[in-house]
Amino acid sequence: MNRLIPRQHRALLLLLAITALMLLPGLGGRDLWGPETRWADIALHMLQSGDYFDPYLKGQPYYDKPLPSYWLITGLAHVMGGLGPWSLRLPSVLAAWLSVWLVYLIGERLLSKGTGLIAGWMLATTFYFMFWARVATADVLTVCGVLAAVWWYWRGPEDTRLGRYTVFFLLLALTSLFKGLIGFVLPGLVLLPHVLSEQRYKRHLNLRLLLALLIAAAVYAVPFVLSHVYGTPTYGQSGLALVFRENVVRFFDPFDHMGPIYTYLIYLPAYTLPWAPCWLLGLWLAVRHWRTTPPNVRWLVWGLGLLFVFFTASGSRRSYYVLPLVPFAQLLGAWWLHEYLLKKPAARPRWRIGFATAASLLLLILGVAYPWTNGNGGVTRFANDVHAEAVKSAPWNQWQIVLVEADNKLPMYLQNGGKPFYYVGENQDFPRQGNSAAFMAWLEKTSGQHFDPQHTIIVAQYTQDDPTPLAYLGADHQVIVTQPDNGERLFKVRKEGSVAFLPVSQQGDWSTQNQGVSNCTSPRDFNEKDSRALL
Repeated sequence: MNRLIPRQHRALLLLLAITALMLLPGLGGRDLWGPETRWADIALHMLQSGDYFDPYLKGQPYYDKPLPSYWLITGLAHVMGGLGPWSLRLPSVLAAWLSVWLVYLIGERLLSKGTGLIAGWMLATTFYFMFWARVATADVLTVCGVLAAVWWYWRGPEDTRLGRYTVFFLLLALTSLFKGLIGFVLPGLVLLPHVLSEQRYKRHLNLRLLLALLIAAAVYAVPFVLSHVYGTPTYGQSGLALVFRENVVRFFDPFDHMGPIYTYLIYLPAYTLPWAPCWLLGLWLAVRHWRTTPPNVRWLVWGLGLLFVFFTASGSRRSYYVLPLVPFAQLLGAWWLHEYLLKKPAARPRWRIGFATAASLLLLILGVAYPWTNGNGGVTRFANDVHAEAVKSAPWNQWQIVLVEADNKLPMYLQNGGKPFYYVGENQDFPRQGNSAAFMAWLEKTSGQHFDPQHTIIVAQYTQDDPTPLAYLGADHQVIVTQPDNGERLFKVRKEGSVAFLPVSQQGDWSTQNQGVSNCTSPRDFNEKDSRALL
């Protein structure tokens, strides 16, 4: 077999296999984190309601990203039997795996096969890239799209055929449909120095380019047109208007995420660890010997510089916005390392050990330790406890779930294939005191819906500093609370959790179960004092 596969191909296959090994373990073993909740909640609402053209977050219109990133998740959910951590995160994982391959291909075409391979290993063992690769957002999808467009351009930078233009602009359009118009902007900035050099742009000023751009623009508009035509008439938000707000208004007049101007001076090195010294040395070497630096390396420096200036010029700055710069920085670092190893080949075994060590540590941290800290408690166990108790009196899909200022992570874990969740928002003045009958009356009056008191689960969130909301429901409901996970037990930290109230009139006498406050408590034992003791 080794004789049939060239050595360079074997090296690439090993890189891609190890990358997959680092990306997949533990992917479903940790609770949702940070921005993942938005993608999970919006995709879940689409699956529950059958409306794939109007994104809702916690029951409210929320069209801040184009639809295709949600469609990737819902499509996988249909294929994989439902929405879960795997179907939610797999698009990012696949995009990261492809990004490692694309970096290899770009490095191989621009510089050398050895440089491409080193760049692939550097990207695959970059901590923050691999961290975000396992998170369900559109950021790594954007990185993959940018790299795909850059790779396609470099396959034939002098080619002026309509087909080549069309594929290039379609890649830009699809990338822009994941996160925003930066899918058009970032590849343009990276490639601008090469297009301008030697007046190449004159070759590409033709009608074929204009036609390809129009085709891509039409493809880009398709999800927005479908949303306008088939979406709910009363939805109240325009996708294109929010694209303008999120991409243009945010750039010039930011309304959130306003980090200091030096944000990326800190986060670009941080996000390229542990290989940041390599690209910094490559940058220093290229600038110091600019006249003799290979043209494609000079292009890398210019492209990385333009991306850095663009992101810094934006008034809205966040640490992970720097992700699209990471592959190009690692390409520059790979060039430096390749040149170094040519001069000192005896150092190659040490670098191989370094890459192997980095890969092993990432697998241990992200694939084993991090998921373990989320185990045996937290949101996952809470949802399992609620399900286990609810099915004792009725099939799971017959329960209606009401979320009162609830943890954003919960909906995906509590999905039951029944009616869509009903959300009580933070600005709604639900009864803080009283009894369950008064709360149900308020709920029906406010929502305009009917709720069967014997088949309605009410879920709320508590914190260390505030009383448990709706604690009075414990008088005639079974109470289930979040249990600490392994990490919280290890570090003895728990600041917040969720509490579920299940009606008990048809479930027998719960007083024979665990006394006091635990994951399942008797309603007669649950009161305001106990709610504070949960923490």
